[in-house]
Amino acid sequence: IILQAGVGSMAGGVLGAFCNYYGADALTSLIVEPQQADCIYRSGMSGEIVNVNDDLNTIMAGLACGEPCTIGWEILRNNASGFMSCNDSLAASGMRILANPSGDDSKVISGESGAIGVGVLYALATNPQAKKLMTEFGFNKDSVVFILSTEGNTDPINYQNIVWEGAYQLTK
Repeated sequence: IILQAGVGSMAGGVLGAFCNYYGADALTSLIVEPQQADCIYRSGMSGEIVNVNDDLNTIMAGLACGEPCTIGWEILRNNASGFMSCNDSLAASGMRILANPSGDDSKVISGESGAIGVGVLYALATNPQAKKLMTEFGFNKDSVVFILSTEGNTDPINYQNIVWEGAYQLTK
């Protein structure tokens, strides 16, 4: 499961539901958020709630929160397999992939905050430096991954700049 976090309430609720149904030990879960507002990541690294008071300037505006929800954080702390702080290019990559799927997959119009999970999965699967992380999390070609897009095209100008014009390119 790859879930995006702002304050962590959605991620905590979804992860909690999956853990209740399948059991926490049956799942691998990665909680992702923007580097500029990575309060859940920092909390995960310290084990205690950490607020981010920096400039929360990210294209993932829906995740630019900086202060964890105490209830969501408790669920994430106790059940998440890992946390990741992500740059904006991963969200942009996810938007392009969802808008231009391969094969018979359906097109998905997703905004930046909703597309970060797909961008992270793509980076993990294609970046040679991510092989160790892929192994640690048990991801392989046969993995079934749950990703939830939480927003559509909330900013048509930025959407076009990212999907059509290629803004926020990944660097290899």
